[in-house]
Amino acid sequence: MSARITRLAAPAVERAVIYLRQSTYREESISLEVQENAARQHAERNGYEVVGVESDPGVTGRSWKRRAGVQAAIGALEAGTADVVVVWRWSRLSRSRRDWAVAADMADLAGGRIESATEPNDRTAAGRFARGVMTELAAFESERIGEQWQEARDHRVARGLPSTGGPRFGYQQQPDRTYVPDPELGPVLAELYRLYLSGWGSGQLTRLLNERGITRGRTNRPWAYQDVTQVLDAGFGAGLLVKTPPRPKDQPHAAARKLPVWEREFRPGAHEPVIDAATWDAYVAARRARTKERVRSGRPMLSGLLRCEDCGGPMHHNAWKGGRMYICSRGSMTNAEGMRQVSVAAHRVEATVEEWVLQLADDLNARRSAEQQTAERGQRVEMTARRAQQQIERVEQRLVALTMKLADGTMSDATYRLAAATLEAERDDATRRLHAAARNPEREAAPARLSPDLRRQWPDMTPEVRNAILRPLIARVEVRRAAHRGDRSVRWTIIPTWAAEAE
Repeated sequence: MSARITRLAAPAVERAVIYLRQSTYREESISLEVQENAARQHAERNGYEVVGVESDPGVTGRSWKRRAGVQAAIGALEAGTADVVVVWRWSRLSRSRRDWAVAADMADLAGGRIESATEPNDRTAAGRFARGVMTELAAFESERIGEQWQEARDHRVARGLPSTGGPRFGYQQQPDRTYVPDPELGPVLAELYRLYLSGWGSGQLTRLLNERGITRGRTNRPWAYQDVTQVLDAGFGAGLLVKTPPRPKDQPHAAARKLPVWEREFRPGAHEPVIDAATWDAYVAARRARTKERVRSGRPMLSGLLRCEDCGGPMHHNAWKGGRMYICSRGSMTNAEGMRQVSVAAHRVEATVEEWVLQLADDLNARRSAEQQTAERGQRVEMTARRAQQQIERVEQRLVALTMKLADGTMSDATYRLAAATLEAERDDATRRLHAAARNPEREAAPARLSPDLRRQWPDMTPEVRNAILRPLIARVEVRRAAHRGDRSVRWTIIPTWAAEAE
């Protein structure tokens, strides 16, 4: 009621807000300049004063909430700062029947109205009928465009191509819209996977790309760490394409939740991969294991390697004027009853690990033994993965059989639920073992790649570089609590990756 009272005191010259929207559909894209020119002519013919121009360039007409311009135009009517919203055509306001009706109702309640510069506007029955026809035509065009996009998408999917075009890092797009590895950036993409598996974090990979002057996309902007993980998680370099989950029918415009890479479904692509399947499986497993791990620049030599033997938790680095320590993260945060804070002097444990890796580099027989144990571990992992996969398949078959018994009435609902819950728990356990059994090519190749000249090179290396060398070689360094204050005994045990996997 207050809005209508405000209108009674409005000036004689009606105020108009022009609303413009440029369609994302190429065949229907009319420039904002053309639309504004037509709207201003309409305002001039009707004696309106143009008090504002709102626009949503390159935005679909199906969306309402994501269009700030249309909400600002309708908001001007509700605020009483405008009397009429002028659009080029009714379809510019919305291609959704529901959104169009809501906008018209909002304008009517505010005492304003919406007019088209090129279509009928009169308020007679014939005029309302014509407007309704135009609105229905806009909705029809929207649905037709959607069907054409879906047909094009299905055609690309059937050819093993991404559902949408555009550049992909590490690849060149051909005139026929297919992709081939870029001779320069393809090896870089493969290197990013290898470095991640060797222990590098997204921050380090980001700095590497920016320091080399490699830019991201057509905009030539520098890389951010989110960009690197997004490219690697996409799986394009492994010859895969992400399956986009269907959106709920009751939420056609809802944004799809971005699943972590280990929960996504992939389909094979038609393009050539730059990494093999083993590297991809190892990357997915590493991403899952390291999701909560914080990787930072200038990290200490043993960052991410030390584990508290009391609680099994990680140990973090702490430096102050009195020296450097590695301290149990859980104990220092919780101080739970019965949990003593385990700590160790950084220089002592680092010296032990340093001598261990240098001896490994000096001793050819030790390296060959590590390589042999790594190969044997790989065979055991493959066997574990096969058994886990077979168990998953057996569980799936038994679940299908249970469902059929429930459907034909030979099993009660309560019995079905109990049996299904047991089988699903068994499947979850097998799935966990399958993920844990993923092979890591970088770890398997680490002993062979260790430089025999490492002892000479080591003094000039930064702690961060040393950490990158140690991560593929060491699964963890277990630190025990001190027997008494001032205990200077060796309280840590180095567990190599090839020994840890055999446990």
